[in-house]
Amino acid sequence: MSAPGIGKENHFALPDLATVAQLPKPIRALVYLVMLSLLTVAGLSALLATIVIIGQLTGAFSITAFM
Repeated sequence: MSAPGIGKENHFALPDLATVAQLPKPIRALVYLVMLSLLTVAGLSALLATIVIIGQLTGAFSITAFM
């Protein structure tokens, strides 16, 4: 017996960078811009979360006061 899903094809897979490199230049630029925007949002979210955690630990501000 095998585990479920072994040997089956993936129906949805994210493209790798080699596939993106084969796209025409305008579409490739849009893909890179979307990737850059996602990384920027993730970085800003991590920075904001760090500021909130440090603020909570030091007592500089309280999240419950904002709500």
